[in-house]
Amino acid sequence: SKEAEPRARDSKMPRAASFASALDELMGKERDVPVDKRVNRVMKFTDDEIDKYWLCGLSPYLLFKNTRSDMGQWDKIQDDKCKETWDALTQEEKDSHGYEYDLMRKLEGMVSDLDKTINRNKEKLVQDNQYGKIQLSKETLVQVDALSAQIKELQARSQEAGENGDVDASMAMVKECEALTAKREALENPQFPGKEKVMDVCEICCNFMSNTDSDIRKSEHLAGKQHVGWEAIRTRLAELKAMNDGAGPPPRPITGGSTAGAGGDRQRDTKERE
Repeated sequence: SKEAEPRARDSKMPRAASFASALDELMGKERDVPVDKRVNRVMKFTDDEIDKYWLCGLSPYLLFKNTRSDMGQWDKIQDDKCKETWDALTQEEKDSHGYEYDLMRKLEGMVSDLDKTINRNKEKLVQDNQYGKIQLSKETLVQVDALSAQIKELQARSQEAGENGDVDASMAMVKECEALTAKREALENPQFPGKEKVMDVCEICCNFMSNTDSDIRKSEHLAGKQHVGWEAIRTRLAELKAMNDGAGPPPRPITGGSTAGAGGDRQRDTKERE
């Protein structure tokens, strides 16, 4: 009868709900959602979304945010559970994935590019005559030249007075020479009179430095994102290269599977080189 039909449907609904609940418990509530769009899925370290560089101890994309070395957007995930799983692998198991090799190659390229910039900047300092000198204004150079001429003249007169036996006059001119020399040094290096300013380039991070930098400036340089980041990169690269008696980590064995290493960054590097 018509009255019996709703009752039959109602009797089936609890069974359907119970079956759905059982499936949820067995396969998860997101069983019908595409794998890459699931929110609560358990991630594996081999998933494309996982930051393979981070798994291997250092992700360069995370080091330089909002600095001149910022490497751009990096949407890979740093998952603690995946890191624990990775760290628990034997070295042979890690080698089979090739992630450490990918990181080594990435860091090698970065360090090579930076070292070229460091050498170029050093050459530019030499060409610009910055080693041991400060760029002075024309007015200051005129004053420096005038003082140098005065000093030279006084030195000659002091020597002549000494040879003639006028020791007091000779010593007076010596003191006058010393005063003029101090004045000239103050013009040549106003911040640190008497100390020659020498410019150089940091061998770690490529920042410009000076031997006259204050202690605070030196501390800020050593603690800055640039220096700390590049120091970490160079340290990790040395560790990777030292593996396997200096041969470094091996590349992933060639198989019929995917070749996208380090979470797809191998493909990204290829595009950047093109």
